[in-house]
Amino acid sequence: MNIGLLGFGTIGTGVYELINLNKGRFSKNLEEQAVITKILDRDPNKKVDPSDTAAKIVTNADDIIEDPDIKIVVALLGGMDFEYGLIKRALQNKKHVVTANKAVISEYFEELLTIAAENGVILRYEASVGGGIPIIESLKEELKINRVNEVKGILNGTTNFILSKMTEEGADFDDTLKLAQSIGFAEADPTADIEGYDVSRKLSILSSLAYGGIVKDEDVRKRGLADVRAVDIEMAGDFGYIIKYLGHSILKEKDQVYTTVEPVLFKEASIMSNVNSEFNIVSIVGDIIGELQFYGKGAGKDATANAVVGDVLYILNCIKDDNYPKPTRFAKQLDKCGVSAFEGRYYLRVDIPDHEAFAYVMDVVSEVCDEKSVIVSDDRVFFMTDVMAADVFDAMADKIKERCACFYARIYE
Repeated sequence: MNIGLLGFGTIGTGVYELINLNKGRFSKNLEEQAVITKILDRDPNKKVDPSDTAAKIVTNADDIIEDPDIKIVVALLGGMDFEYGLIKRALQNKKHVVTANKAVISEYFEELLTIAAENGVILRYEASVGGGIPIIESLKEELKINRVNEVKGILNGTTNFILSKMTEEGADFDDTLKLAQSIGFAEADPTADIEGYDVSRKLSILSSLAYGGIVKDEDVRKRGLADVRAVDIEMAGDFGYIIKYLGHSILKEKDQVYTTVEPVLFKEASIMSNVNSEFNIVSIVGDIIGELQFYGKGAGKDATANAVVGDVLYILNCIKDDNYPKPTRFAKQLDKCGVSAFEGRYYLRVDIPDHEAFAYVMDVVSEVCDEKSVIVSDDRVFFMTDVMAADVFDAMADKIKERCACFYARIYE
Protein backbone atom coordinates (compact mmCIF):
# COMPACT_ATOMS: atom_id res chain seq x y z
CA MET A 1 0.00 0.00 0.00
CA ASN A 2 1.79 3.12 -1.25
CA ILE A 3 1.43 6.44 0.57
CA GLY A 4 2.25 9.90 -0.74
CA LEU A 5 3.40 12.53 1.75
CA LEU A 6 2.78 16.20 0.98
CA GLY A 7 5.21 18.13 3.17
CA PHE A 8 8.46 17.13 4.85
CA GLY A 9 8.59 19.64 7.67
CA THR A 10 8.46 18.90 11.38
CA ILE A 11 5.21 16.91 11.37
CA GLY A 12 5.92 15.31 7.99
CA THR A 13 9.27 14.10 9.28
CA GLY A 14 7.57 12.60 12.31
CA VAL A 15 5.07 10.74 10.12
CA TYR A 16 7.87 9.50 7.85
CA GLU A 17 9.82 8.16 10.83
CA LEU A 18 6.80 6.27 12.15
CA ILE A 19 5.87 4.68 8.83
CA ASN A 20 9.11 4.14 6.92
CA LEU A 21 11.66 3.93 9.72
CA ASN A 22 9.51 1.69 11.93
CA LYS A 23 9.56 4.05 14.89
CA GLY A 24 6.91 2.88 17.36
CA ARG A 25 4.67 -0.12 16.59
CA PHE A 26 3.08 1.02 13.35
CA SER A 27 4.47 -1.75 11.13
CA LYS A 28 3.54 -4.45 13.67
CA ASN A 29 -0.15 -3.54 13.29
CA LEU A 30 -0.31 -4.37 9.59
CA GLU A 31 -0.56 -7.62 7.74
CA GLU A 32 0.61 -5.90 4.58
CA GLN A 33 3.45 -3.44 4.24
CA ALA A 34 2.39 0.21 4.03
CA VAL A 35 5.10 2.61 3.00
CA ILE A 36 5.63 6.19 1.93
CA THR A 37 6.98 6.08 -1.60
CA LYS A 38 6.99 9.78 -2.56
CA ILE A 39 7.49 12.91 -0.47
CA LEU A 40 6.74 16.40 -1.78
CA ASP A 41 9.32 19.01 -0.79
CA ARG A 42 10.39 22.25 -2.46
CA ASP A 43 14.08 21.41 -1.97
CA PRO A 44 15.24 18.86 -4.57
CA ASN A 45 18.37 18.27 -2.50
CA LYS A 46 16.39 17.11 0.53
CA LYS A 47 17.25 13.51 1.39
CA VAL A 48 15.38 10.65 2.99
CA ASP A 49 17.10 8.40 5.51
CA PRO A 50 20.02 6.48 3.92
CA SER A 51 18.51 3.17 5.07
CA ASP A 52 15.23 3.87 3.28
CA THR A 53 15.04 2.39 -0.21
CA ALA A 54 11.29 2.97 -0.67
CA ALA A 55 10.82 6.74 -0.57
CA LYS A 56 12.06 9.50 -2.81
CA ILE A 57 11.73 13.27 -2.81
CA VAL A 58 9.63 14.92 -5.54
CA THR A 59 9.14 18.62 -6.16
CA ASN A 60 5.98 18.38 -8.26
CA ALA A 61 2.74 17.55 -6.45
CA ASP A 62 1.39 15.88 -9.61
CA ASP A 63 3.93 13.11 -9.09
CA ILE A 64 1.86 12.11 -6.05
CA ILE A 65 -1.68 13.23 -6.96
CA GLU A 66 -1.59 11.56 -10.41
CA ASP A 67 0.27 8.40 -9.38
CA PRO A 68 -2.18 5.47 -9.67
CA ASP A 69 -0.11 3.34 -7.31
CA ILE A 70 -0.49 5.79 -4.42
CA LYS A 71 -3.71 5.03 -2.56
CA ILE A 72 -3.34 7.31 0.48
CA VAL A 73 -2.22 10.95 0.51
CA VAL A 74 -1.06 12.54 3.75
CA ALA A 75 -1.32 16.34 3.43
CA LEU A 76 0.89 18.29 5.85
CA LEU A 77 1.90 21.39 3.91
CA GLY A 78 -0.08 23.96 5.91
CA GLY A 79 -1.53 27.11 4.44
CA MET A 80 -4.90 27.31 2.71
CA ASP A 81 -5.42 27.47 -1.04
CA PHE A 82 -2.58 25.26 -2.28
CA GLU A 83 -3.21 22.41 0.14
CA TYR A 84 -6.99 22.69 -0.29
CA GLY A 85 -6.54 22.24 -4.05
CA LEU A 86 -4.30 19.21 -3.58
CA ILE A 87 -6.63 17.57 -1.06
CA LYS A 88 -9.59 18.11 -3.36
CA ARG A 89 -7.76 16.66 -6.37
CA ALA A 90 -6.55 13.67 -4.39
CA LEU A 91 -10.11 12.84 -3.30
CA GLN A 92 -11.39 13.30 -6.84
CA ASN A 93 -8.66 10.89 -7.98
CA LYS A 94 -10.10 8.35 -5.53
CA LYS A 95 -7.27 8.56 -3.04
CA HIS A 96 -7.88 8.46 0.69
CA VAL A 97 -6.62 11.59 2.44
CA VAL A 98 -5.28 12.32 5.92
CA THR A 99 -4.57 15.92 6.90
CA ALA A 100 -3.73 18.03 9.93
CA ASN A 101 -4.76 21.27 8.22
CA LYS A 102 -7.34 22.94 10.49
CA ALA A 103 -7.69 25.96 8.19
CA VAL A 104 -8.69 23.86 5.18
CA ILE A 105 -10.99 21.55 7.15
CA SER A 106 -12.80 24.37 8.95
CA GLU A 107 -13.35 26.31 5.72
CA TYR A 108 -14.16 23.46 3.32
CA PHE A 109 -15.42 20.79 5.73
CA GLU A 110 -18.71 19.89 4.08
CA GLU A 111 -17.40 20.17 0.51
CA LEU A 112 -14.43 17.87 1.09
CA LEU A 113 -16.48 15.26 2.97
CA THR A 114 -19.01 15.29 0.12
CA ILE A 115 -16.27 14.79 -2.49
CA ALA A 116 -14.81 11.93 -0.46
CA ALA A 117 -18.22 10.22 -0.23
CA GLU A 118 -18.90 10.69 -3.95
CA ASN A 119 -15.59 9.01 -4.79
CA GLY A 120 -15.82 6.19 -2.26
CA VAL A 121 -12.79 7.27 -0.25
CA ILE A 122 -12.11 8.40 3.31
CA LEU A 123 -11.05 11.83 4.58
CA ARG A 124 -9.48 11.78 8.05
CA TYR A 125 -8.47 14.87 10.05
CA GLU A 126 -7.89 13.83 13.68
CA ALA A 127 -4.69 15.87 13.94
CA SER A 128 -6.45 19.08 12.88
CA VAL A 129 -7.72 19.56 16.46
CA GLY A 130 -5.81 18.95 19.67
CA GLY A 131 -2.62 17.44 18.23
CA GLY A 132 -2.26 14.06 19.91
CA ILE A 133 -5.64 14.16 21.70
CA PRO A 134 -8.03 11.67 20.03
CA ILE A 135 -10.98 14.07 20.29
CA ILE A 136 -12.50 13.74 16.79
CA GLU A 137 -13.07 9.99 16.93
CA SER A 138 -14.13 10.17 20.58
CA LEU A 139 -16.69 12.84 19.75
CA LYS A 140 -18.09 10.76 16.88
CA GLU A 141 -18.49 7.79 19.21
CA GLU A 142 -20.32 9.83 21.86
CA LEU A 143 -22.67 11.23 19.20
CA LYS A 144 -23.94 7.72 18.56
CA ILE A 145 -25.67 7.91 21.95
CA ASN A 146 -25.56 11.51 23.14
CA ARG A 147 -26.88 14.84 22.01
CA VAL A 148 -23.85 17.04 22.60
CA ASN A 149 -24.79 20.60 23.55
CA GLU A 150 -21.50 22.16 24.65
CA VAL A 151 -17.85 22.14 23.58
CA LYS A 152 -15.06 24.09 25.24
CA GLY A 153 -11.34 23.82 25.53
CA ILE A 154 -7.83 25.19 25.78
CA LEU A 155 -6.87 24.50 22.19
CA ASN A 156 -3.71 26.47 21.41
CA GLY A 157 -0.27 25.55 22.69
CA THR A 158 1.34 28.93 21.93
CA THR A 159 -1.09 31.05 23.94
CA ASN A 160 -1.22 28.47 26.71
CA PHE A 161 2.58 28.50 26.93
CA ILE A 162 2.57 32.31 27.09
CA LEU A 163 -0.04 32.45 29.84
CA SER A 164 1.64 29.64 31.77
CA LYS A 165 5.01 31.44 31.70
CA MET A 166 3.41 34.75 32.64
CA THR A 167 1.71 33.05 35.59
CA GLU A 168 4.82 31.21 36.75
CA GLU A 169 7.35 34.01 36.30
CA GLY A 170 5.39 37.26 36.42
CA ALA A 171 6.70 38.22 32.97
CA ASP A 172 4.84 40.51 30.60
CA PHE A 173 3.16 39.46 27.37
CA ASP A 174 5.65 40.84 24.83
CA ASP A 175 8.67 39.31 26.56
CA THR A 176 6.97 35.93 26.87
CA LEU A 177 5.90 35.98 23.23
CA LYS A 178 9.51 36.61 22.19
CA LEU A 179 10.62 33.67 24.34
CA ALA A 180 7.98 31.45 22.72
CA GLN A 181 9.23 32.48 19.28
CA SER A 182 12.88 31.88 20.19
CA ILE A 183 12.23 28.27 21.24
CA GLY A 184 9.87 27.45 18.38
CA PHE A 185 6.58 27.54 20.33
CA ALA A 186 5.35 30.55 18.33
CA GLU A 187 5.64 31.49 14.67
CA ALA A 188 7.49 34.59 13.48
CA ASP A 189 4.02 35.94 12.70
CA PRO A 190 1.96 34.87 15.74
CA THR A 191 -1.29 36.49 14.60
CA ALA A 192 -3.23 33.25 14.11
CA ASP A 193 -2.44 32.20 17.66
CA ILE A 194 -2.77 35.38 19.70
CA GLU A 195 -5.78 36.74 17.78
CA GLY A 196 -7.71 33.50 18.20
CA TYR A 197 -7.89 32.20 14.61
CA ASP A 198 -6.17 28.92 15.43
CA VAL A 199 -8.57 28.20 18.31
CA SER A 200 -11.55 29.38 16.29
CA ARG A 201 -10.83 26.97 13.44
CA LYS A 202 -10.51 24.06 15.84
CA LEU A 203 -13.68 25.08 17.66
CA SER A 204 -15.58 25.37 14.39
CA ILE A 205 -14.60 21.80 13.42
CA LEU A 206 -15.62 20.37 16.79
CA SER A 207 -18.85 22.38 16.87
CA SER A 208 -19.83 21.32 13.34
CA LEU A 209 -19.40 17.67 14.28
CA ALA A 210 -21.05 18.03 17.68
CA TYR A 211 -24.14 19.91 16.52
CA GLY A 212 -24.67 18.35 13.09
CA GLY A 213 -24.44 21.57 11.09
CA ILE A 214 -21.67 23.71 9.69
CA VAL A 215 -20.02 26.27 11.98
CA LYS A 216 -17.27 28.24 10.24
CA ASP A 217 -14.38 30.26 11.56
CA GLU A 218 -16.15 33.45 10.52
CA ASP A 219 -19.11 32.54 12.77
CA VAL A 220 -16.97 32.56 15.91
CA ARG A 221 -16.48 35.79 17.90
CA LYS A 222 -12.77 36.15 18.66
CA ARG A 223 -11.05 38.36 21.24
CA GLY A 224 -7.28 38.35 21.10
CA LEU A 225 -4.85 37.92 23.95
CA ALA A 226 -2.37 40.73 23.25
CA ASP A 227 -3.90 43.12 25.82
CA VAL A 228 -3.11 40.91 28.83
CA ARG A 229 -0.41 42.27 31.14
CA ALA A 230 1.59 40.91 34.06
CA VAL A 231 -0.53 43.04 36.39
CA ASP A 232 -3.64 41.18 35.19
CA ILE A 233 -2.04 37.84 35.99
CA GLU A 234 -1.08 39.14 39.44
CA MET A 235 -4.48 40.67 40.18
CA ALA A 236 -6.34 37.56 39.02
CA GLY A 237 -4.09 35.48 41.29
CA ASP A 238 -4.89 37.72 44.24
CA PHE A 239 -8.55 36.88 43.72
CA GLY A 240 -7.78 33.15 43.39
CA TYR A 241 -8.02 32.86 39.60
CA ILE A 242 -5.83 31.86 36.64
CA ILE A 243 -6.17 33.45 33.19
CA LYS A 244 -6.61 31.03 30.30
CA TYR A 245 -7.48 31.35 26.59
CA LEU A 246 -10.68 29.43 25.89
CA GLY A 247 -12.74 28.36 22.90
CA HIS A 248 -16.37 27.70 23.84
CA SER A 249 -19.57 26.88 21.97
CA ILE A 250 -23.08 26.14 23.21
CA LEU A 251 -26.09 24.65 21.42
CA LYS A 252 -29.44 25.94 22.62
CA GLU A 253 -33.01 25.09 21.62
CA LYS A 254 -34.09 25.60 18.00
CA ASP A 255 -30.52 24.87 16.84
CA GLN A 256 -29.15 28.17 18.12
CA VAL A 257 -25.36 28.16 18.45
CA TYR A 258 -23.27 30.60 20.47
CA THR A 259 -19.50 30.66 20.01
CA THR A 260 -16.57 32.57 21.47
CA VAL A 261 -12.79 32.55 21.73
CA GLU A 262 -11.55 34.79 24.54
CA PRO A 263 -9.42 35.10 27.68
CA VAL A 264 -11.27 33.86 30.77
CA LEU A 265 -10.64 33.31 34.48
CA PHE A 266 -10.83 29.90 36.15
CA LYS A 267 -10.48 29.11 39.85
CA GLU A 268 -6.90 28.07 40.70
CA ALA A 269 -8.07 24.59 41.72
CA SER A 270 -10.00 23.88 38.52
CA ILE A 271 -8.77 21.35 35.96
CA MET A 272 -8.61 24.00 33.24
CA SER A 273 -6.29 26.18 35.35
CA ASN A 274 -3.79 23.36 35.63
CA VAL A 275 -3.43 22.69 31.90
CA ASN A 276 -0.11 24.32 31.03
CA SER A 277 2.45 24.89 28.26
CA GLU A 278 1.81 22.86 25.09
CA PHE A 279 -0.89 20.72 26.68
CA ASN A 280 -4.52 21.09 25.60
CA ILE A 281 -7.84 20.06 27.08
CA VAL A 282 -11.21 19.59 25.40
CA SER A 283 -14.51 19.24 27.24
CA ILE A 284 -17.75 18.01 25.68
CA VAL A 285 -21.12 17.78 27.40
CA GLY A 286 -23.67 15.15 26.35
CA ASP A 287 -27.24 14.78 27.53
CA ILE A 288 -26.61 11.18 28.68
CA ILE A 289 -22.93 10.97 29.61
CA GLY A 290 -22.59 14.47 31.09
CA GLU A 291 -19.18 16.13 30.84
CA LEU A 292 -16.17 14.36 29.36
CA GLN A 293 -12.70 15.88 29.29
CA PHE A 294 -9.80 14.93 27.00
CA TYR A 295 -6.27 16.00 27.90
CA GLY A 296 -2.94 15.67 26.16
CA LYS A 297 -0.26 17.33 24.08
CA GLY A 298 -1.94 19.69 21.65
CA ALA A 299 1.08 20.29 19.44
CA GLY A 300 4.54 19.04 18.64
CA LYS A 301 6.16 16.64 16.24
CA ASP A 302 5.50 13.32 17.93
CA ALA A 303 2.01 14.06 19.26
CA THR A 304 0.68 15.31 15.93
CA ALA A 305 2.46 12.63 13.90
CA ASN A 306 0.91 10.02 16.19
CA ALA A 307 -2.58 11.32 15.35
CA VAL A 308 -1.82 11.43 11.62
CA VAL A 309 -0.47 7.88 11.54
CA GLY A 310 -3.45 6.73 13.60
CA ASP A 311 -5.67 8.02 10.80
CA VAL A 312 -3.55 6.20 8.22
CA LEU A 313 -3.90 2.99 10.20
CA TYR A 314 -7.66 3.51 10.42
CA ILE A 315 -7.89 3.81 6.63
CA LEU A 316 -5.68 0.77 6.07
CA ASN A 317 -7.90 -1.31 8.34
CA CYS A 318 -11.02 -0.11 6.52
CA ILE A 319 -9.46 -1.14 3.21
CA LYS A 320 -8.34 -4.51 4.58
CA ASP A 321 -11.79 -5.29 6.01
CA ASP A 322 -13.65 -3.66 3.10
CA ASN A 323 -15.70 -1.88 5.75
CA TYR A 324 -15.93 1.84 5.16
CA PRO A 325 -17.60 4.24 7.66
CA LYS A 326 -20.83 6.03 6.82
CA PRO A 327 -20.14 9.51 5.43
CA THR A 328 -20.48 12.40 7.89
CA ARG A 329 -23.48 14.55 7.02
CA PHE A 330 -24.39 18.03 8.20
CA ALA A 331 -28.17 17.99 8.06
CA LYS A 332 -28.95 20.92 10.36
CA GLN A 333 -29.12 24.59 9.45
CA LEU A 334 -27.71 26.19 12.58
CA ASP A 335 -28.63 29.68 13.71
CA LYS A 336 -25.44 31.55 14.66
CA CYS A 337 -26.46 33.80 17.57
CA GLY A 338 -23.29 35.50 18.74
CA VAL A 339 -22.29 35.52 22.43
CA SER A 340 -25.41 36.57 24.35
CA ALA A 341 -25.80 33.10 25.93
CA PHE A 342 -22.49 33.49 27.77
CA GLU A 343 -22.70 35.29 31.09
CA GLY A 344 -20.77 35.65 34.32
CA ARG A 345 -18.91 38.05 36.55
CA TYR A 346 -16.10 39.96 34.88
CA TYR A 347 -12.60 41.13 35.70
CA LEU A 348 -11.74 44.47 34.07
CA ARG A 349 -8.51 46.50 34.14
CA VAL A 350 -8.45 50.01 32.66
CA ASP A 351 -5.38 52.19 32.20
CA ILE A 352 -6.29 55.75 33.25
CA PRO A 353 -4.34 58.64 31.63
CA ASP A 354 -6.07 61.45 33.58
CA HIS A 355 -8.92 62.38 35.95
CA GLU A 356 -11.35 63.00 33.11
CA ALA A 357 -10.75 59.51 31.77
CA PHE A 358 -11.31 58.07 35.23
CA ALA A 359 -14.66 59.84 35.55
CA TYR A 360 -15.62 58.68 32.05
CA VAL A 361 -14.78 55.02 32.82
CA MET A 362 -16.69 55.08 36.11
CA ASP A 363 -19.76 56.48 34.36
CA VAL A 364 -19.62 53.91 31.54
CA VAL A 365 -19.27 50.98 33.94
CA SER A 366 -22.00 52.27 36.27
CA GLU A 367 -24.47 52.56 33.37
CA VAL A 368 -24.65 48.76 33.05
CA CYS A 369 -23.26 47.42 36.31
CA ASP A 370 -24.79 48.37 39.67
CA GLU A 371 -22.78 46.00 41.84
CA LYS A 372 -19.01 46.00 41.49
CA SER A 373 -15.78 46.01 43.42
CA VAL A 374 -13.36 48.79 42.49
CA ILE A 375 -9.62 49.03 43.19
CA VAL A 376 -7.63 52.11 42.16
CA SER A 377 -3.86 51.73 41.95
CA ASP A 378 -1.62 54.44 40.48
CA ASP A 379 -2.82 54.97 36.90
CA ARG A 380 -5.03 51.89 36.73
CA VAL A 381 -8.49 50.98 37.97
CA PHE A 382 -9.63 47.38 38.46
CA PHE A 383 -13.21 46.11 38.56
CA MET A 384 -14.86 42.86 39.57
CA THR A 385 -18.45 43.07 38.36
CA ASP A 386 -21.64 41.21 39.12
CA VAL A 387 -23.10 38.76 36.58
CA MET A 388 -23.49 40.24 33.11
CA ALA A 389 -24.25 38.91 29.62
CA ALA A 390 -21.22 38.80 27.32
CA ASP A 391 -22.73 40.99 24.62
CA VAL A 392 -23.60 43.69 27.19
CA PHE A 393 -20.09 43.69 28.62
CA ASP A 394 -18.51 43.72 25.15
CA ALA A 395 -20.50 46.82 24.22
CA MET A 396 -19.43 48.54 27.44
CA ALA A 397 -15.78 47.61 26.87
CA ASP A 398 -15.94 49.04 23.34
CA LYS A 399 -16.99 52.40 24.83
CA ILE A 400 -14.10 52.30 27.28
CA LYS A 401 -11.63 51.53 24.49
CA GLU A 402 -12.57 54.81 22.81
CA ARG A 403 -10.65 56.58 25.59
CA CYS A 404 -8.51 54.05 27.44
CA ALA A 405 -6.57 50.81 27.04
CA CYS A 406 -8.12 47.90 28.91
CA PHE A 407 -8.20 44.15 29.40
CA TYR A 408 -11.14 42.05 30.54
CA ALA A 409 -12.00 38.41 31.09
CA ARG A 410 -15.18 36.57 32.04
CA ILE A 411 -15.05 34.48 35.20
CA TYR A 412 -16.00 30.79 35.14
CA GLU A 413 -17.24 29.88 38.61
